[in-house]
Amino acid sequence: MQPSNKSLEEYQEERMKFTNSWTFMMTALGFAAGFGSVWRFPYLVFKNGGGTFLIPYFLLVFTLAIPLFFLEVGLGQTKGMGFAHLIASEKPKLAGFGFIGIIIASYVSTYYNLIMAYSFRFLWDSFKYPLPWLQSIINEEQPFSKNYFYGEILQISDSITNINEIVWSLLIAYMVSLTIVYLIIKEGVGTSGKIAIVTATSPYFLLVILLIRGLMLEGSSEGIYYLFKPDFVKLFNPSVWVDAANQVIFQMNVGLAILCLYGSYRKKDDNLPNFSYAIPIITSLCGMLAGLVVFSYIGHVSVKFNIPIDELPLSGPDLAFVLYPAILAQMPMPNLWCILFFCVLVLLGVDTQFGFVDLIAGTIEDACLGEVILFGYKLTVQQVRLGICIALGILGSIYCTDIGFYLLEFVDLYGTTISFMGGLLFEVFYFGNPQRFSKFKKDLEECNIQIPAFIEFSIVKLCHFTVVILLIISVIQQIRGSLNYDGFFIVVGWIISLLPFLWALIIYIQKRNEKEEKTEDVELNLLEKN
Repeated sequence: MQPSNKSLEEYQEERMKFTNSWTFMMTALGFAAGFGSVWRFPYLVFKNGGGTFLIPYFLLVFTLAIPLFFLEVGLGQTKGMGFAHLIASEKPKLAGFGFIGIIIASYVSTYYNLIMAYSFRFLWDSFKYPLPWLQSIINEEQPFSKNYFYGEILQISDSITNINEIVWSLLIAYMVSLTIVYLIIKEGVGTSGKIAIVTATSPYFLLVILLIRGLMLEGSSEGIYYLFKPDFVKLFNPSVWVDAANQVIFQMNVGLAILCLYGSYRKKDDNLPNFSYAIPIITSLCGMLAGLVVFSYIGHVSVKFNIPIDELPLSGPDLAFVLYPAILAQMPMPNLWCILFFCVLVLLGVDTQFGFVDLIAGTIEDACLGEVILFGYKLTVQQVRLGICIALGILGSIYCTDIGFYLLEFVDLYGTTISFMGGLLFEVFYFGNPQRFSKFKKDLEECNIQIPAFIEFSIVKLCHFTVVILLIISVIQQIRGSLNYDGFFIVVGWIISLLPFLWALIIYIQKRNEKEEKTEDVELNLLEKN
């Protein structure tokens, strides 16, 4: 790619913007309220003591998510550029650290689109009568069956090393989901922000409909009680706090650089504190709504089949693609409820996925000051996004084989945990530095924005300790997870984990050497003049 002839000021003047604050809010809400709200949040509440888990969860929403949300959006809003470009302009030697979130987003966007493909495949099958997964349930005489998801949809092989075939139905669904994402984001946030008003709000209405139906079922109250049942002994278990912190960070998507990019598409004097409160709180309430929906139906299954709730599959994809379809398939008008549920998953996934593509595209455009020139040809906004979607389609096609689910788990383990926490650690220490934070505070005041006292305290003092503890535990968890793989995969996995930091180190060394060479040249010139 060739450098642009524009100045930074010229680029910022013509840079794309959200049409108004509400499109920003809907886009940020849509990105945050993804699959993690539907299956990960209910599972963690169930795992960690029901209502007891909600205490550290909501405490960390206020002390971690809201301050970091304020920081990231505020940086983009005042500087008018994305996170990577911001770091590069302030501290060129540390430019590589600005790309950590973008690299992680690239990892996640490949397999996130795969989960969207699962949702599309189930949505397609939901129009068939009778529902195809119902037969497996009848044959096994159980309230749910894993055969349809793992056997028919995934066609999963017996190990990650045993690849046999492409699952064509998944590949088609994968490409369909990417095509939809491209059509939404091809014009940039000006268009995608308007579409987000529909895609970000629709899941809430559909979840409310599912909740009303769930509350009418026999035994739903048992599930709701289980959801909120307190077990205060677990409050003293460190893993409960760690799970709560991880959920808050991943659910609110702080540390991924996307919020800084979205902030850069806002006007400098747009209201910041109100949105910094509203968006994380509404996102957390979306998780609560999904939890109520899930546990109302789970209580029904528990009572109907006389199976204790703690013996039902409540982790990860099994919750969305095994248990829930089975529950809905055994209700009156099953096709209708299945269509509604998988529409919720598709809409939640689409918002998050186009956020990932926007982040990658916006970072490239920032780096080139809006003029992405490849082989002497200037690419349009649409061509940049099309190229990213094509690249994701090529890279993600490996997920559409019979080992795709194993690869999803592998990349999820090595591509997010340590890298994510390490990038977040850099962010809180770099911008939480008193001198640099004072400059940030001054920039906000020039835009007539005041920082609430508790947000300032959290960024400068509190977040550091939380993220350090999370990073340590993340390393331990990844080491434990590595025990499930052979030596070759462990090496590849740790390379994936450390790649963002190796990239940052290479850039640091390169910039330092360039600075030393310039210093030597200046000294030689002075000597020659003397």
